[in-house]
Amino acid sequence: MNISYNFTEKKFVVTGATSGIGKEVACSLAEAGATVLAIGRRSERLDELKDLYGDKIIPAPLDVNNFVLLKAALEDFAQSGYINGSLHAAGINKFTPLRAFNWTDAENILKTSLYAGIEMVRIISSKKNSAEKGSHVFISSVAGIKGELGFTAYSAAKAGVIGAVRSMALELAIKDIRINAITPGWLPTEMTDSIEARYPGRIDTIKLQHPLGIGSVEDVSNLVLFLLSDESKWITGSNIVIDGGYSIR
Repeated sequence: MNISYNFTEKKFVVTGATSGIGKEVACSLAEAGATVLAIGRRSERLDELKDLYGDKIIPAPLDVNNFVLLKAALEDFAQSGYINGSLHAAGINKFTPLRAFNWTDAENILKTSLYAGIEMVRIISSKKNSAEKGSHVFISSVAGIKGELGFTAYSAAKAGVIGAVRSMALELAIKDIRINAITPGWLPTEMTDSIEARYPGRIDTIKLQHPLGIGSVEDVSNLVLFLLSDESKWITGSNIVIDGGYSIR
């Protein structure tokens, strides 16, 4: 059966909203009646979303690693009503083998996938910004639970997401706010396409290790909406793997 959600009069923040999982979730939330603060670095992509969904999309063209701009955008969004939750889907990845490890790249990966998400939730969950019974979701990766050859920094960042979510869940439960992680397998997105173009042989091997084949951003978006909805009100601190069986091999 088809599952639908009603997020009318609810407000959510989505990072990485210009492509991949973030874009799919921003669109799905808007279609379900929510108002979405869509955060991304490419303003033209955000404008396209606004053209599609009108006042259901509030574009916020910024880099999530600029905490000053991030804080300003979140607090401005909260001025018109409490925020019900968020999705932190922003992320970057680069090949970081030990023999040529680049600490600048590694720090950028960690800041984008992990630190920025923590800062976003910290700001949103304050009493002046958060609605009651809020819900937050972080996107992790199977690289964070299984590891991938040459992707040390990315694997560390995504493993950090899972640990951070578990700890934040304990603090946020006092406020009746939930937070969970989702761990997808390989999905066709702009980020994975760029990696595949550089390392086609390696990525072909990874794809073949998914027993149910490669999934889609829609598969993950469906799970995100469930976790943001009241239907998942007794789930927090969890890491839900959605990878076509990749991690059980």
